Amino acid sequence: MDGFVKRNRTAIVAAIATIAAGSAAVGAYYYYKQLQDEVAARGGSPDSDLTAGSTSSKSKSNKKNKKKNKKKAKSHDYPILTNGEPDLEQIMALSSEKKDTIATLLKDKGNEFFKAQNMQEALKYYNHALKLKQDPVYYSNISACYVTLNDQEKVIEFTTKALELRSDYSKALLRRASAYEALERYSDAMFDLSVLSLNNDYSGASIEPMLERNLNKQAMRVLKEKLSISDDDEAAVPVIAQQLPSNTAMASFFGIFKPETTFDNYDENNENDKLLKNGLTELYSATNEGYLKAEKDFDIAAKGFVELYETDKTNEIVKNKLAIALEYVGIFKFLKNDLVGAQENIKKAINLHPRVNSYIYMALTMADKGDTQDYFTYFDKALELDPNCSATYYHRGQLYFITQKYDLARADFVKSKESDENNIFPYIQLACLEYRESNFEGCKEHFDIARQKFPIAPEVPTFFAEILADKGDFEEATKQYEIARKLEKQQSTIRVGIAPLVGKATVISRQPSIENFKEASVLFEEACKLDPRSEQAKVGLAQLKLQEEDVDNAITLFEEAADLARTIEEKLQATTFAEAAKVQKRIRADPVVRAKVEEALAQYRAQGHM
Repeated sequence: MDGFVKRNRTAIVAAIATIAAGSAAVGAYYYYKQLQDEVAARGGSPDSDLTAGSTSSKSKSNKKNKKKNKKKAKSHDYPILTNGEPDLEQIMALSSEKKDTIATLLKDKGNEFFKAQNMQEALKYYNHALKLKQDPVYYSNISACYVTLNDQEKVIEFTTKALELRSDYSKALLRRASAYEALERYSDAMFDLSVLSLNNDYSGASIEPMLERNLNKQAMRVLKEKLSISDDDEAAVPVIAQQLPSNTAMASFFGIFKPETTFDNYDENNENDKLLKNGLTELYSATNEGYLKAEKDFDIAAKGFVELYETDKTNEIVKNKLAIALEYVGIFKFLKNDLVGAQENIKKAINLHPRVNSYIYMALTMADKGDTQDYFTYFDKALELDPNCSATYYHRGQLYFITQKYDLARADFVKSKESDENNIFPYIQLACLEYRESNFEGCKEHFDIARQKFPIAPEVPTFFAEILADKGDFEEATKQYEIARKLEKQQSTIRVGIAPLVGKATVISRQPSIENFKEASVLFEEACKLDPRSEQAKVGLAQLKLQEEDVDNAITLFEEAADLARTIEEKLQATTFAEAAKVQKRIRADPVVRAKVEEALAQYRAQGHM
């Protein structure tokens, strides 16, 4: 959906949500310290007039007036006291026009002290000027002094007063945003930067890095609070207690393996045996309720078998059953991203009674942790037990594929197909491998072979549609997703789950129109209902809710997606979207800023972008 957001951004979404989608999640761990000085410097100079943008926009006449005012200031063209200070009592009795002129002279005197780094005198003269005239420039100049004095609270106080007089005062907005960031008030900083982007006084190249930085900081802070990560432990990777992945992901994972719904020496009168058998049956029934029940049954069965094993460690039958239960407990922990717990249980299972699947599972946990030296060893052990196990060759081929060892991957996928011609996945991976090597015709040929072998399998049109979408053939991709959707409905178990719904919604969203957005919303809503643990469906629906200006629901969906995400990076990305949406909500609640947004949207629509 990143491309969808970039192609269909609007007004503030362009300034915020696009950055959320495009920023590197891991980079949010760092606070870009090197840019802090640049920001302070950019916000730390006094203003000489009411020009709202950069000082380069000042006119020649302003420069002439400035020189003239400086001359007047040197000649003290206003009543002064014996100590050289302005006699404000006399000055206040003068005409409004004269007071305004003197206020400018006093401001210029303050500027001279500012340049000389005498902040206390500069502040004195700026305040003298304010007593004669309520001018936003004077408040802004006072805030510039406090930037130099590193008093961020005062910076905010006086830039706010400047903005009360002139809401589009860009230099004050930029300075206040920098102060908010220094005080870790990142949402406030994002608000000011978003308003600043609407003023068009600074280029996106100068504003977007600040906006991205604050967005990343805010998202990271929210995520750290949720995960209870302290600043001292920032580099640590926490164990994320979470739910199982989506039903679609579960079906895809276990679909590689041959279903096992019983085991040797099953005793229907033994409660532990019944729980283990029920768990296997529920697992391979491939339903939402089945996956949840299977996890509970495996946990309870494993605990029961442990008690039996502790009383008699020589009982081989109990050892074998305990090994199966621990193996499944371990792989469910793996799917919940608990790698430490997964490896602990699977190692125990291997020590008790090694099986092909336990070796495959251990290899996958090693690969997930990046232990490249070990995971191929476990594949070798699996093949020693069963040289014709299709799942072993398939998963090893996947790892070769990921590490771009395509010749080795191809050999393993072929071997996987030969070992079990009814396993559809190596057929599909061979097609994807051809596409990865820029051979679309070869890819299509492999999909045709798979379609002939598995005419009613929804996997074939689903994965072919992904290839077509990647090629930019949206029309044909949409047709394939619709075919897959119909075939999936005919299955007794989950095969590709909501993948056709999400895929079609994503494709049509990349062709922006009111009709497409409405249809995509319906598809994403159906996907969320069918697979409530799908992070992808929730993020997709949330982004469409932003398009519809249903910001509250968008925020809720983004936060739910963050809770469901498996990794820190995925959680951070969803959290970033949520925080960006919160700023959008705040912007649209502000009547002055909202008017600017509506104006920007009108221009955007006039250009044919909506």
